[in-house]
Amino acid sequence: MVRGRTTNGQDNALPTAAGFMEREFGRVEATMVSAPPTVISWDPLAGELLRGHLEAEGFPGTTHSVGGETAEAAAPLVLLPPPTYADYLGSGWDVRLRSVPLDVPMVVLARPNVPVRSALQLNLRKSGVALLDAGRPSTVGAVSSALRMSLEGGQVIDPLFIESNGEQARAQLTPAEHRVYALLANGRSNSGIADELFLSERTVEVHVRKIFAKLGLGDNPAMNRRVVAASMFLTPD
Repeated sequence: MVRGRTTNGQDNALPTAAGFMEREFGRVEATMVSAPPTVISWDPLAGELLRGHLEAEGFPGTTHSVGGETAEAAAPLVLLPPPTYADYLGSGWDVRLRSVPLDVPMVVLARPNVPVRSALQLNLRKSGVALLDAGRPSTVGAVSSALRMSLEGGQVIDPLFIESNGEQARAQLTPAEHRVYALLANGRSNSGIADELFLSERTVEVHVRKIFAKLGLGDNPAMNRRVVAASMFLTPD
């Protein structure tokens, strides 16, 4: 259950599957909004299902856009970014989240392995925001309550997003993979890593493939996986 208070001091509870989630409150004022919310999604089916859910939960006129722009948004937003770091970075969603006007309330459904929290600019926002774990089955049912809370000026942050995304990814690596990853992130080639660690290049190649897999970096010709992996390693906590 996500528990918090509105700007008028009333106690509200937002059910989730993770017990209690602390909510920041009192920093911004409630937002007066006449326009219905807009759902912007990476996955067309998920976005359309969420649009229908919001309509049924008291938000008539909710619209849905696949990968729409956010910079000129005036209506409240419900955003569903990609579930992997590579797709999030490669499809411009980091820029999309940072472009949301600071006075527009929004709800973001994301995976904890995707670094959306820093893009939300929580300390600068003049409106409410909710950041929920898209991987929980109960999250969709909580979206309407989270949206109402954001309209009241509150912030709801799932505790899973408080931990460092880079730390979560690195926690999956073996000690040997950690050593290879650290050198890769500092710009070493496979040959350079092999020389540094007294390994064969073949062994380094195996480690690198496993690192990419654990970081969710698929084989995409349009993406330099070494650059993306290095940016993940260097992302500050």
